[in-house]
Amino acid sequence: MTLRRARRFLFVFSDTGGGHRSTACAVLESLKELRRDLAEVELVDGFAECAHWPLSCVGDIYPQMLRLGARPWSATFHLSDGLLRARLLARTWWPVMRATAMRLVSRYQADAIVSFHPMFNDPLLRAVRQSGRSTPVLAVVTDLIAAHAFWYSRGAACWLVPTEDGRRRALAHGLPPERVVVTGLPVRPRFCRVAGEDKKSVRRRLGIPQDLPLVLLMSGANGLGPVQQLSRAIGTSGVEAQLAVIAGRNRGLESRLAAESLSIPMHVRGFIEDVHEWMRAADLVVTKAGPSTISEALVVGTPLVISSALPGQEPANVRYVVNAGAAVWAPSPDSAAAAVRSLLGGSRRRLVRMAARALAIGRPNASRRAAEITWKIACGVERQETAIRPSGLAERPGAAGPPQERGGA
Repeated sequence: MTLRRARRFLFVFSDTGGGHRSTACAVLESLKELRRDLAEVELVDGFAECAHWPLSCVGDIYPQMLRLGARPWSATFHLSDGLLRARLLARTWWPVMRATAMRLVSRYQADAIVSFHPMFNDPLLRAVRQSGRSTPVLAVVTDLIAAHAFWYSRGAACWLVPTEDGRRRALAHGLPPERVVVTGLPVRPRFCRVAGEDKKSVRRRLGIPQDLPLVLLMSGANGLGPVQQLSRAIGTSGVEAQLAVIAGRNRGLESRLAAESLSIPMHVRGFIEDVHEWMRAADLVVTKAGPSTISEALVVGTPLVISSALPGQEPANVRYVVNAGAAVWAPSPDSAAAAVRSLLGGSRRRLVRMAARALAIGRPNASRRAAEITWKIACGVERQETAIRPSGLAERPGAAGPPQERGGA
């Protein structure tokens, strides 16, 4: 089968945290760079665009769930996780999702369907079978290590996972080894390109002063969590630095931050498209343990202070980057501020080592690798050819929870 004919792809995601959209965009952009007009990609928020109420409101409901606190989310994650429980829940979920999944499969007539969200994996596979089609379905797992069992629905052509620990978890759920490929978590090509730029030149482009180190504070696209408390703690810690805070789509938070008066210079931004430049310009990123933000920081070589982790899938992310020497775990505003002050004080030798470790475990080619595999499967190339794990540095196994608190650096 020729590889020169145009192929149609359906990328399905949902704006419910975890960087599902950004990961899908990363693979889309790499696919376009590789195949240009031969790759016709439909990027679809499956809930918002193809579901009826109340599923169409899932993207709006998700932040409200998180505002209820960690315990409800943790209970939901752990009670639904596990091979047998996930299969039972998938059967229960199918009548709810059937119309949405069938609409996605029939409307877009794709040569390959790629799921970037665990709640779509099983419904899409069922819809393809019931429609009588043979369209391959791939799953791009967006959790670094502790992915939910919903990711591992049987029958996918391939599962692309971010880490070796993630692969071990997938195999423990009974997936065929030749179909589980370690690619890294795809990040948009712009992060890979800016990683090679000089930090000073990026700062000049952003209009950031050169005389003070830059701390970048982030909390996801929705600007959730104790961002204001963190900014105050860092701003009053005595650190000699400047602080940039990304409030995301949280307009109220952006306004409150803009009204703050700290003893250090502060730059406040809302939702921005040039976050890759801010991340490259920064000496340190303070953030929750979201997989996309972590992966982006690793690719540009910026050390991390992890200030919180969503129970369930994110504690293992903390162990992964802390054990690799690229991050510090500081789960409170005061401990995060202490870590920032320690890392930016004195000779900063530890900060330099952390930056080197970040680059060492970052996977800048992840989106290109995922795009190549997606293209080949859409073209009918043998799965054995695509299921070759890339070589790289051995990764330390990640455990199921964060390390003991290490607020100071």
